[in-house]
Amino acid sequence: MNTCPIFVSSSDAYADLWPLFFDLFKKYWPEYEGVIYLNTETKEFKYEGLNIICTQVGKNTFGNTFRSGLAKVDAPYLMLIMIDYIFMGKINHELLNNYFEYFTQQKFDSLCLVPSQFFNIEKLQYKDLYQVIPPSKDMFSFQIAFWKKSILFEMALPHETPWLSEWYGTARANQIKLKLAFAATERPIPYLMEGALHKGKWVSPMITFLNEIEYKIDFSKRGFFVEKPMATKERISGRLDTFWPRCLSNFDLLKRRFAK
Repeated sequence: MNTCPIFVSSSDAYADLWPLFFDLFKKYWPEYEGVIYLNTETKEFKYEGLNIICTQVGKNTFGNTFRSGLAKVDAPYLMLIMIDYIFMGKINHELLNNYFEYFTQQKFDSLCLVPSQFFNIEKLQYKDLYQVIPPSKDMFSFQIAFWKKSILFEMALPHETPWLSEWYGTARANQIKLKLAFAATERPIPYLMEGALHKGKWVSPMITFLNEIEYKIDFSKRGFFVEKPMATKERISGRLDTFWPRCLSNFDLLKRRFAK
């Protein structure tokens, strides 16, 4: 596992999370001695005892920033972690080693390290792993997973937001018949699958956890997420803002279909 680099997808807007993220990374995964690529725009960050390389790719859209950071990873495989997937318990280093070895030996495109509501699945003859047989839903997500770097490039296009990448990335994954495996029951990395933040604000389960472990942080800087019904005006504005990116992603799907 120490030969597999980690790509932490972030941006300078989340620099306030970096100390927390790496405090708990070091606390719960002391065995990891590999390279960690922290995707940044202009900022630099160091943490004692961890080999962190800041990508410093410049300011851009999410898709461009994500892909530019991936290009900096000097390996054919990586583990993807979003910056708000903050560790909440001891990492099962041995199990991750086993999963990574199987992932590379079997030449999977991805191995998702959390269970999901896939359909069309087949049990693999290894631990609790299943393979997803396309077509299926949720073929692409930003959950913690092992990836072939070249395939991950296909999942997020330059013009896309994270949400569009998951939606259209799933369609692209079905088109290319992504070779995807997932862990059905074992969770070697405990974290909130919905993320520690929603719309940039702290969610209740993460606040409770950090209070329980007595981690000192000023929650007021980001505030607390409160669920509210989306106003019609906000919903329409969101659709208009993503109109052109959705057109580009639909055009990409058409090109792929006719290229077969």
